Amino acid sequence: MKRAVITGLGIYSCIGKNLEEVAKSLYEGKSGIGIDEERKAYGYRSPLTGIVEKPQLKGFLDRRLRIGLAEQGEYAYLATLEAFKNAGIDADFLEKNEVGIFYGNDSSAKAVIEANNIAMEKRDTMLIGSGAIFQSMNSTVTMNLSTIFKLRGANMTISAACASGSHSIGLGYLFIKQGLQEVVLCGGAQETSLYSMGSFDALSAFSVNLADPAKASRPFDKNRGRLNSERWCGKLDFRRV
Repeated sequence: MKRAVITGLGIYSCIGKNLEEVAKSLYEGKSGIGIDEERKAYGYRSPLTGIVEKPQLKGFLDRRLRIGLAEQGEYAYLATLEAFKNAGIDADFLEKNEVGIFYGNDSSAKAVIEANNIAMEKRDTMLIGSGAIFQSMNSTVTMNLSTIFKLRGANMTISAACASGSHSIGLGYLFIKQGLQEVVLCGGAQETSLYSMGSFDALSAFSVNLADPAKASRPFDKNRGRLNSERWCGKLDFRRV
């Protein structure tokens, strides 16, 4: 059994766009939760979400590669750049070595809905655009990153709700330990699009502390916003089997 180690890290999130910013936010207890005005208009009970700055990739990444990236793919791309730099991995290393990729991703709802809206409006699927399929598939992150970085190893998307990213890291660990891969890029990426979170809002899963969004998402805090347990249980049918 081989020894598996983490050699590089990268992150793009609502509390920072790189390792340094995220570390600073964590030490200072900074929250990345804010109010999304579009969610209010859409009918959300709670418009609170992680506010993530949209990456500006024009002039940084070729257009042919950019059009295939869904929202979460853009985040993952920048996080991967930092992770490779942190690990001392460059284009020459990627070309000479078989590097695998396992990324957690649970949905790509925005791309699917926008593509269908175009088809419904124009009554012609040929007008959807060539990038739509690469954005809308659940494997969008691994599909795009393996193309951009020319990765030739094992390629899988793990979809396991909130544990997707953790599972991808565990899978990468197992592949290396068992000698199936020498190097694996692994992590997790998720869209923050309002189209992907409406059903969670319908379950009252989000805090409604709009007065102080920075204190809204605190799962282990005794003063956190709580669900109405009677309302929650009333929607489900619990039976002994």
